[in-house]
Amino acid sequence: MRGRRDEQAAVLALLEGIASTAGNVMLVEGEPGIGKTLLLGEAAGLAAARGTAVASGRADELGRLTPLGPLLSALEESPAPMAVARNAFPDGPGLLLWLAEQVRTSLERRLGAGPLLVTLDDLQWADPATLMALRTLPSRLAERPVAWLLACRSTPARGDARRLFDLLEEEGATRTVLRPLDDGAVTEISTDILGAAPGKDLAALAAQAGGNPLLLSEYLTGLCEEGAVLVRDGVARLAETTPAGAELPLRVHTAVRRRLNELGARTRYLLEATAVLGRSFSPAYAAEMLGETPAALLPALEEALAAGVLVTTPDELAFRHELLWRSVVEKVPQPVRRALRDQVERAARTRPARLTGGGGAETLTDLALLAWDEGRLSYGLDLAREAVEQPAGGRRRQQPRAVLASMLIDLWLLDEAEATTEIAAAEAECEPAWAAEIPVLRARLHLAAGRLGSAIEHAEAGLAAAGTLGAPLPASSALSVLGTASLRAGDLPGAIRYMERHLVGSARDLPPRTWLRSELVAGRINEARDGAAGGMSSLGGLYDALPRHTGALTSEPTAAAWLVRMAMATGQRHRADAVVDAAEGIAWRSPGLPNPSVAADHARGLREGDPEALGRAVAGHGDPWARGSAAEDLGVLIGADGYRDTAVENLKIALACYGAVGAVRDAARVRGRLRLLGERRRHWVRTAHPTSGWASLTGTEQAVCDLVSQGLTNRNAAEQMFISEHTVAFHLRQVFRKLGIHSRVELARLSAEEGAHQGHRTPR
Repeated sequence: MRGRRDEQAAVLALLEGIASTAGNVMLVEGEPGIGKTLLLGEAAGLAAARGTAVASGRADELGRLTPLGPLLSALEESPAPMAVARNAFPDGPGLLLWLAEQVRTSLERRLGAGPLLVTLDDLQWADPATLMALRTLPSRLAERPVAWLLACRSTPARGDARRLFDLLEEEGATRTVLRPLDDGAVTEISTDILGAAPGKDLAALAAQAGGNPLLLSEYLTGLCEEGAVLVRDGVARLAETTPAGAELPLRVHTAVRRRLNELGARTRYLLEATAVLGRSFSPAYAAEMLGETPAALLPALEEALAAGVLVTTPDELAFRHELLWRSVVEKVPQPVRRALRDQVERAARTRPARLTGGGGAETLTDLALLAWDEGRLSYGLDLAREAVEQPAGGRRRQQPRAVLASMLIDLWLLDEAEATTEIAAAEAECEPAWAAEIPVLRARLHLAAGRLGSAIEHAEAGLAAAGTLGAPLPASSALSVLGTASLRAGDLPGAIRYMERHLVGSARDLPPRTWLRSELVAGRINEARDGAAGGMSSLGGLYDALPRHTGALTSEPTAAAWLVRMAMATGQRHRADAVVDAAEGIAWRSPGLPNPSVAADHARGLREGDPEALGRAVAGHGDPWARGSAAEDLGVLIGADGYRDTAVENLKIALACYGAVGAVRDAARVRGRLRLLGERRRHWVRTAHPTSGWASLTGTEQAVCDLVSQGLTNRNAAEQMFISEHTVAFHLRQVFRKLGIHSRVELARLSAEEGAHQGHRTPR
């Protein structure tokens, strides 16, 4: 078994103490497919190898009609001869007691020949008589050489089997919960199945099993059987003829269908209908879509939760595994899928009209934010404008005009956003609770205009004010600005510090529109530090929230394009498809607003490799940084097709756009691309520097110093700065000479002392 060292040790301890009078019961729990049956089989094999007899049985749903069926099966006893032997013994409780006594007698007879291990699986299906017998037999046979290994599913519901486990645990039984496999075990199992170490594309697909061994095995085995895997140079990869977003293998659908068949028809219908909302969904939203009340859906939802198909999150319900969710979606016929999505859209358009009913500013603001989160930007903007026109009255949680200003910044309507922010600042003077929102809005305006130093300054002020007021919403927004501004300015260590400070962790308790934006920024920082795979490691919740929550896609014009780029780079085309679908849905639901359509063109152009769509994005983006991103994507695309001159032209556009907003890191990357095409451009200016000490370091030397003092190797630093490893070594030698040091350890110490003395250096 892979990844179950602790559990195997517990089984060995059980077998070694089989003759003791205590601790001879082991209870195993876990979700379906997690490896309970495999562990029991492993235990049976180990016991047999040690000369211990084994009695193995299992319960099943239909077997509930046979009293004591699992125990009788394990002991190879038939209930029919027992029934004859009992002659005219009356039916009812007396029969169960008599059968239990016969089981005990059979066990005593087996124990006369030596030690015995009893394994019973799937006890969530066990009949009451079996559970009653297991309640007493371990204690009644405690003096005999018998060990009990009992397994059942972990579910939120407190069924009879779970209650039995609770009681046995109170009496000294060892209880083990099988958790999802860690990344190392997943890689080992993948290598076993594929016959070679998985490449990045297959590793990313394997992660969709969520550490569930059964789903993982069925997925990878199915890919191999369907000819979708190619092994070359000791690495297993997806075959070139197999797109990363291809439908799941039949094996996965069969395993999922077998699991769903345990549920009632109404529960299966609910799961199929809600799957189109995304991997996670709101029960209230699902009820409205289906034309029912949440209370009416409760029995079906409880059954799905009890079966482990759904799990709870702080705000919503979610399918436990991405593979499970994908299988449910794929087995819904395409026309039905489209009809369900149309139904979702009709519900979304009519719901706010029913809810507003002349509500006040706070109600309108809440509805505006709800519409924004759902990607209905035109409607959300209208509601926000209406909210600021309402008369002031009472204490309000959020400032309506600040919400409006934030939406205007999202849409890059900066002139109106700036004017709205100034009015909001005047209003906030009368309401101290709103004080933290104003500097954060100003920080976002400075960031959009490319004034990175001012953005950081105002964001720090907003973060401090939010800390004083205990306001998590503006604090999360401020940290997002700080991380983004630092990253664009080329200060990766600074961006990492903001992320580690609590960029994502503190946001998880906030509304989805807030924490998903934080997750986007954290993903960008992780990608800058660890590459595409590192970036994807923190983005699962964001992708899973689509299309229900689209706030991250509207937080900046290139969010959708970047998420597509990440998904494509890690071989997860289905995620890229989900982003493009969500971006185009936002554009369709937001008539009259140009930015959503441009963002959708950018995302689709990347996914399809469409130069015309990317060209429209270059022409349509109003944000210079976003325009630079689209121009860079277009240059890379047509450069790969051999159109060097056009590629260089677009990369030069990207370089100019990045330079205009101080995006040092992005400009460095584009210069690297130009060098590969044979274009070399001077980008330095002459500045008077002292000859030694910190003040003598050039900007490039300071960047090298920051990265190396964080523990990065020359190669890692070169990758971050888009220069060669030799160039990093040259600059590092200059740093050592100017600071009068001879080692990286000395550099790290001096850098820490300098940071403590001056505070973190912020780009200006």
